[in-house]
Amino acid sequence: MKVLAVDDNELHCYALRKVLEHSGFEVFVAHCGSDAISLARDHKPDVVLLDINLPDVNGYEVCSRLKQDAATKSIPVVFHTATESTGPAKSYAESVGGSAFLTYPIDSSQLAMVLKGAAARAAGSASHSS
Repeated sequence: MKVLAVDDNELHCYALRKVLEHSGFEVFVAHCGSDAISLARDHKPDVVLLDINLPDVNGYEVCSRLKQDAATKSIPVVFHTATESTGPAKSYAESVGGSAFLTYPIDSSQLAMVLKGAAARAAGSASHSS
């Protein structure tokens, strides 16, 4: 299963990559929103793990753009953040198309379970709509 992990913090990205690879995922990494959008189009990941706070465009906007693009709209987006754990942040993430919302610290087994679940739900809804 392919995961696009997006986080501007290089240490977080390194840790995410190691945890996800250890769980059997193929991982692509982006450090800004514009790279995330390009990588999602190019690699068609099964799920995007998206930070909210990015240096160019925020994660909400990235998710919104992915959901508006025919090539990427079916890819589930799981938000992750260390700073925005409020109810309104979670609601807004959902309103722009987010499938799930995780806050740090994130347990590695929980992370893998949430990513696999989001991908499975997306695959299930795609097969029902065709």
